[in-house]
Amino acid sequence: MNINDMLSSDAMLINFDGTSKKQVLDELSKLAEKKLEINPRTLLESLIKREKLGSTAVGNGIAIPHANVSKIEKPYVFVSTLINGLDFNSTDDQPVDIVFLLIAPDNNGSENLQALALISRLLRNNELTTKLRGCKNTESALAVISQSIREEAA
Repeated sequence: MNINDMLSSDAMLINFDGTSKKQVLDELSKLAEKKLEINPRTLLESLIKREKLGSTAVGNGIAIPHANVSKIEKPYVFVSTLINGLDFNSTDDQPVDIVFLLIAPDNNGSENLQALALISRLLRNNELTTKLRGCKNTESALAVISQSIREEAA
């Protein structure tokens, strides 16, 4: 399993001027609708429900919201970098400015956990997150992520 298999340039909102956690999740849900032909409202409701269980902010300005949906075959990742950090109720009280949304198949628990662990491991790379925060467009963000994955594999 590789992030590059789950991510594409049409699954990114770079330098997004979001004003709330709900707005960011809503915009990412709309991207998922276009790419995966899923109901964005249902996805947003699932994401909000998951956030109520506990924040998906993992610290250092990063959040990894996630939801399981039916009718998809494999996990997908949608990425947003935010112009201004937002309150995600993070345990370290840092505003979130990098969001990696994981949408995974309903029926594949172990693969979904592997995908979540992979994203989490990738985002522990401070060099990656620093470079990602400096990206102004989708192409540069995708290149930064791909380069980090190549370096990690080497």
